[in-house]
Amino acid sequence: MVKIKGAVAPFLRINEMKWSILIMIFLITIGAVASAQEWHESYDPNTEISIKGKIVEVIEKGKGPVVIGIMKNEKIYNVITAPGWYIIQERIDFKLGDEVVVHGSKFFSKKGELFIIARSIHNIQNGKIYQLREDHNMMPKWRGKGKHFRY
Repeated sequence: MVKIKGAVAPFLRINEMKWSILIMIFLITIGAVASAQEWHESYDPNTEISIKGKIVEVIEKGKGPVVIGIMKNEKIYNVITAPGWYIIQERIDFKLGDEVVVHGSKFFSKKGELFIIARSIHNIQNGKIYQLREDHNMMPKWRGKGKHFRY
């Protein structure tokens, strides 16, 4: 048997790769949860605004909140709504082109991006008003509902 100085057995390299992958998955998961908590805990009634515009995009990413893009005066505002499971459960329908009025709180992410955390969304097309937060304490309506991952 010949030993080569500095050589590493292949099975050791595989073990190192497994650990690296596990650590990356863990860090990504922690980042996603922290990001979700960032917007959840940041609703500030003092920064509430209302905007009226058309839905130009609907973004659903895993277990995170559904984000809708609202076009107003040639600018797109990203509106954070609720977790996807809650949107489905409550039969909330966001269709591209629908005109809506959003009431919510301005929020700046750690990257400096402006978001609006929706308290309510009035869909002018179908006349429905979707109340996403309690009026008295601004807590999300989905908190404590179902057996789903909650933010």
